[in-house]
Amino acid sequence: MADAQIQIQEKINGKKAIIEIGGELDAKTTPAFKAKLDEVLAKGIDGLLIDCTRLTYVASAGIGAMNAALKTLKDKNGKMALSGLSKEVRDTMDLMFLTKRVPAYATAAEGAKNI
Repeated sequence: MADAQIQIQEKINGKKAIIEIGGELDAKTTPAFKAKLDEVLAKGIDGLLIDCTRLTYVASAGIGAMNAALKTLKDKNGKMALSGLSKEVRDTMDLMFLTKRVPAYATAAEGAKNI
């Protein structure tokens, strides 16, 4: 079986950031994702959108990294949103209660307006 792959791109506009994530977010790929989140948050971001349009799988480790970013943002009165969740990804996030704490939008454009 091939190693899981992840693609991460960031777009920063002032104090707002969009992180586009694609592939599988699991125990092997989460450290790279968390490092990117930490790097972006260290730049003083107060609004973060995680665009999951190309994300095919998320494990609890990935959701844990998102929860850590959410806590960092909330500590400085920032906001976080999700966009482009597939049914499978949404089901996992619902199960882990992430979607109870973070709003999810159909498109990245809609999500970006709300951070």
